[in-house]
Amino acid sequence: MPIGVFAHATRLSVRALRNYDRLGLLVPARIDPGSGYRRYSLEQFARAGLIRRLRELEVPLAEIAEILDAGTPDEVKAAIKRHHDRVAARAAELAAISGGLDSVLAEPTRWLHVYERVRTPQPIARLTIRTPLSDLAERIGPAYARLFAALDAQGVTPSGPPGTRYGTDDPDELSVELFVPVDGPVRDDGEIGAAELPGGLLAATIHEGGYEDVETAYRSLGRWIAERDRVPTGPAEELYLVAPGPSVAPEAYRTEIAWPVTA
Repeated sequence: MPIGVFAHATRLSVRALRNYDRLGLLVPARIDPGSGYRRYSLEQFARAGLIRRLRELEVPLAEIAEILDAGTPDEVKAAIKRHHDRVAARAAELAAISGGLDSVLAEPTRWLHVYERVRTPQPIARLTIRTPLSDLAERIGPAYARLFAALDAQGVTPSGPPGTRYGTDDPDELSVELFVPVDGPVRDDGEIGAAELPGGLLAATIHEGGYEDVETAYRSLGRWIAERDRVPTGPAEELYLVAPGPSVAPEAYRTEIAWPVTA
């Protein structure tokens, strides 16, 4: 039968059939030597139907070729399984995106409670890293491990929860100060040093859970500061009241987000 009839019968477009011929997926049973017209046989219906079904399931053409050329059922299953796993991974990504969109939809009316507190100056041990924002999550854990290991080696015990201060707003190169309040003197070893966390008035809020939507806390702080004509006097801070750890579930994290402000 001519290509137009075959296309109509198999619900494949003429353009698709020409492409499948070019790729060797569905070669016409005969090509007229004079006119070049493609002609297909009834025996090719099954192959055409399989190709159409696999394309509906978004199997790439290269993998369809593997399935059609497979010599054993196991090879067919392996090719289909690869596509299955890829689709499952993409489905998980889309589910995460959907959850993120849900939180974005809720954000315009979701504001966290903001409070003020006065902090007295505190001696701290600190370690500063410079990193792109995209690498912060991977670098901050090992950096804290180095900080706590250095304090342990010096016999210095932390006297409060750890925290961070963000010295720059450039997402391509953040300057991040990791600190821990201490009671005893800290010896500067070239990476770990002693400093003082300045006292003063802080505007703060509590973020609970993982850090995927920590922007809600920062946005709540920014709105509160703007509405009360406060002026930030230092870098933003995060204080890890319940810090991430091997035995701590993300939903249990509890972080104070704070900004030094004028009264």
